[in-house]
Amino acid sequence: MDNQDLMNDIVSLINRKGKITFADFMNMALYHPKHGYYTSGKEKIGKKGDYYTSSDVHSVFGGLIARQLEQMWRLLGSSRFTIVEIGAGKGWLCHDILTFIKDEYPEFFEKVDYKIVEISPNLIERQSNTLKGLEEKVSWESFSEDEFSFEPIEGCFLSNEFVDSLPVHQVIVENSCLKEIYVTIKDDMFSEKIDELSSPALRGHFDNSKIDLKEGQRAEVNLRMLDWVKSISCNLNRGFVITIDYGHLAEELYSEERSRGTLICYYEHTTNENPYERVGNQDITSHVNFSGIMEEGAGFGLCTTGFVRQSNFLIGLGILNKMNEVQGDFSKLLTMKNLFLPGGMGDVFKVLIQHKGIDNPELIGLRSMSDSGLATEIEGL
Repeated sequence: MDNQDLMNDIVSLINRKGKITFADFMNMALYHPKHGYYTSGKEKIGKKGDYYTSSDVHSVFGGLIARQLEQMWRLLGSSRFTIVEIGAGKGWLCHDILTFIKDEYPEFFEKVDYKIVEISPNLIERQSNTLKGLEEKVSWESFSEDEFSFEPIEGCFLSNEFVDSLPVHQVIVENSCLKEIYVTIKDDMFSEKIDELSSPALRGHFDNSKIDLKEGQRAEVNLRMLDWVKSISCNLNRGFVITIDYGHLAEELYSEERSRGTLICYYEHTTNENPYERVGNQDITSHVNFSGIMEEGAGFGLCTTGFVRQSNFLIGLGILNKMNEVQGDFSKLLTMKNLFLPGGMGDVFKVLIQHKGIDNPELIGLRSMSDSGLATEIEGL
């Protein structure tokens, strides 16, 4: 069912403007201050929600990321280190990272500060409950008009399944011309309308990537993502950015194989391709253009450290050793496997790491399978 208050606000906006971009529609559906999917009290993550994230599958995920963060801290000189997590869900990733650091790296724990950037009061309350006992290390921050509520940091910006939820424009090639898909009202229902581009940045997005869409092909363009990259780079004096999400490099993302785009909705652990149903009560996402993040970041001083599948990242950080420690516990073993085995989260999710103010860092999470001698270790799992 739809959220009627939210529907009324969206319809009112369309009636005032005649039509709105899909990005505006998606922004209201997900981030309306009172009734949006992410700002409401609706259960989103876990068994009673609409989807799982890696941090909800097993605490080892946060523990392994903590290992990578500790190496980053040492590479930066073992001084004060700030972790900024963008959109922390229920707070479990933060909990698992800090708990692991406290138990395994006490010296690092003394030097670390953890900031959560969150817009949902409901989620902030849940995160606070999850993080009881760790309050001394955690603060909640805001973001508005391209500015964070804190000074530039030395440390690491971290996001896990955040970028895919940013509002996207939808475009289509019609009569060899790039057009935009708008949302309007027809017969008291949401309807799509094809019209001229709302911004020249949409055409520039494909020109810069040297991508030519085919006739009739639909695609998403995440301009908000590019704004985030700029904001993060400007608020990172020295350190790293870790982006974990599902997506592809531009050439693969915009291939003919994905001629209908990648927009997908999640509701009670089922998927559909209709964002105009259950408005405000289902998640709407699209695959991330990692090439765009790399290219935009390079323009603001963020160098690409490495780009790998989540499976390679976790194997490099030692998940196989962790699995050996729980060989007798089938349940734990199975959930760990879900994080990295082919065909599941390990293939779907990618890890992009960027760096600034440090020369050519070699990170343990980016070790190649051949260099680390890990390829043979997964045989038979």
